[in-house]
Amino acid sequence: MKVLIVGSGGQGAACAAIMSKFAQIDAIKLTDLDENIPKKIAGHIASPKITAGALNAMDPDAVAKAAEGYDVIIDLVLPWMASYVMQGALKAKVNYVNTAFDVPFWDELREGSELTLDSEFKKEGLTALLGCGMAPGFTNVVARYYANKLDKVTDIKMRIGKKTLKGDNAWYMDVMQPWNPGWSPKQALVDCATPTYAIENGRFVEYAPFTGLEECDFPTPIGRIPVTHHSHEEIYSMPKTFPGLLNCDFKYYLAVAPAVFYMHGLLDETEVEVGGVKVKPIDVVVSKIATPGDNFMAQTAEKLEIADKTAFVEMIVEVAGEKNGKRVTYKANLPKMNAPGPKLLKLFGTAMVNVALPAVAGAVLISEKPMPGIVFADELDADRFLEVMNQTGYDYKWTETVI
Repeated sequence: MKVLIVGSGGQGAACAAIMSKFAQIDAIKLTDLDENIPKKIAGHIASPKITAGALNAMDPDAVAKAAEGYDVIIDLVLPWMASYVMQGALKAKVNYVNTAFDVPFWDELREGSELTLDSEFKKEGLTALLGCGMAPGFTNVVARYYANKLDKVTDIKMRIGKKTLKGDNAWYMDVMQPWNPGWSPKQALVDCATPTYAIENGRFVEYAPFTGLEECDFPTPIGRIPVTHHSHEEIYSMPKTFPGLLNCDFKYYLAVAPAVFYMHGLLDETEVEVGGVKVKPIDVVVSKIATPGDNFMAQTAEKLEIADKTAFVEMIVEVAGEKNGKRVTYKANLPKMNAPGPKLLKLFGTAMVNVALPAVAGAVLISEKPMPGIVFADELDADRFLEVMNQTGYDYKWTETVI
């Protein structure tokens, strides 16, 4: 299998490193608008499978030309660019995978209308797999895994918690160190400032950013922390793929820095005048945040060992419904995927597997079993997906509770 990666930021770099270890992947072309970025990353990974090149993701013809002779495109640029890269995939007649999406798909899913380019992908017998990263992506696969154990699914609840522990001021580290989402800072902040929805009694209900505050219990050392509604793809796609779904929501740990930025208007994209100069507040904030590519290049076993002991992320996916006429709830506590860091670094050349590895697994699955049209991660074979991940030597495990 030959793969074209569009976007060489933090996730594109990790994706290339991981794919270089897959026996079934023969060639990887890593691209970005600035050719120097993928060249630097390719040199760092040092795999003969990887080549680098320049590519404008918003030019479907250029994308199609770059994809000639390849089998699948993995799109890791900003979510709003997805339709441009998808058009390029159609022109090149190759499958397509991304890890995040928004316009125009969110509105189309919410309104129940035909998805942009769905009929075109079906006509060509090609698959466009949308939202196959960690969340969305792995969360969807886990939801499908448990849905398969039920006769009927009525409720899906997702929570993400995070805590950094370090020194005597452990509980204050979220505000005493620079904030960095690990991927596009601007897109992460835009997501924080975007109103979102939840499914309640089978209907979409809109919520403002940082609302729906609740305290959620995560395993130690995260413990009990506040979470709020957060703009996320699962809310839009799950009603389509789980017929009869009545209630569904996604809540994210209360990220202190973005919350403060938002409450003070610093995530606004409307220009304001400061000292005679017009600026967008969000651009000022983004200018002070480290780029995600720096994270990939800076990984060392020593730093990752410290991160394993100090930085914790936990996902909860709760799926409820009926089995043999009885109410059953499955609760999965999914620990940090980027651990143990030193082992992952040795295995893949990166510990940043949480988004990139599910994307690669998704690409493998749609190459094995085509699913013409636009599909989502919860429509994949969950058992096979987990098998592909585990075959890499990545023995990720989670705990399960049945209520």
